[in-house]
Amino acid sequence: MKWYKISKYLLQRRKRKRKPLLQKVIRFQPIYKHKLWGGRNLEKLYNRVLPEKHIGESWEVSDYHEDISIITNGELSGKNFREIHEKYREEVLGDCFSEDEPFPLLIKFIDASEHLSVQVHPDDYYALYYDQENSGKKEAWLILQSEQDAGIVCGFIENMNREAYKALVLENRAEDCLQKYKVKPGDAYIINPGTVHAIGEGIFLLEIQQSSDSTYRVYDFGRVDDDGKPRKLHLEKALDVIDFNKSNNKELLQPEFIPWSSGTRLKIVANDKFRMDTLEFNNQAMLPPLAIDNVFHIVVVIEGNGSIENENFSFQGGDTFLITARGMKEKVTITPGEKLKIALMSVGTDWIRFK
Repeated sequence: MKWYKISKYLLQRRKRKRKPLLQKVIRFQPIYKHKLWGGRNLEKLYNRVLPEKHIGESWEVSDYHEDISIITNGELSGKNFREIHEKYREEVLGDCFSEDEPFPLLIKFIDASEHLSVQVHPDDYYALYYDQENSGKKEAWLILQSEQDAGIVCGFIENMNREAYKALVLENRAEDCLQKYKVKPGDAYIINPGTVHAIGEGIFLLEIQQSSDSTYRVYDFGRVDDDGKPRKLHLEKALDVIDFNKSNNKELLQPEFIPWSSGTRLKIVANDKFRMDTLEFNNQAMLPPLAIDNVFHIVVVIEGNGSIENENFSFQGGDTFLITARGMKEKVTITPGEKLKIALMSVGTDWIRFK
């Protein structure tokens, strides 16, 4: 028998012998990231107990390099997410992932008390050849809270080229030619690879993205790090990947109403890498799947509270949890408390077919 047939046989035998995974809902310990521009909104809005310093990001679901989410509930409590989704691949993630495929998403809260750097992300092709520790990075934002007059910049207001934009950056005018958006809660934006962008101060948002930390800083307003040194820029790499075409104004997403008998449902974004809907519940309801295929779903509780029927699992604003593919297949019923609103997320058409 050839080696790969032996390996396949042993894998199938190991699957038959192992105890089945019964847990449908997985909750994680957040991974907090100190950032110079961070704030304390997770403490104020969701009563989180935060570490000291400025918390700019909370990685809610992660399997990126060494930043692996730790499970905090049920029979899997204390185990790391990578170990579980590799061991129970089909039960946890679904049957549309290969055996050695890394978890494809990273879910974050971002809390900007100061302006973030002007930056850009590469696509998968560039990352494959020039940034091999990462994939490309497509991301989408849902604004949860914003101060008056808070805004973002993304995309060019006119066609540019490498030399012209580099000259503006060196003159400390990196934002002069960028599209400016004043934001409010409920607004959503898509940041495609190659789109120059920056989050302004006074914004708290939910981000869904490819599992990558590949960010090229274009300009950082002369800020220094905790050691008093200027933060590293990546101007030449950024110029390699920037899309210099004039913005088509499609960065600001136009959510689509989806008929749903249990409340208000909006499709926020749906593409090759991910999908996000928001659901506001009027009554008890089965969680509607985003895909025809059997696949995991991630829930972020934007506001309100509730519970999952028959699972001894309750949740409140700011909580994040994953419904396994097996859980979605067997159906999950949400019993809402007052004013329950969630974001429901999963992967995109590179893996699944949307419903």
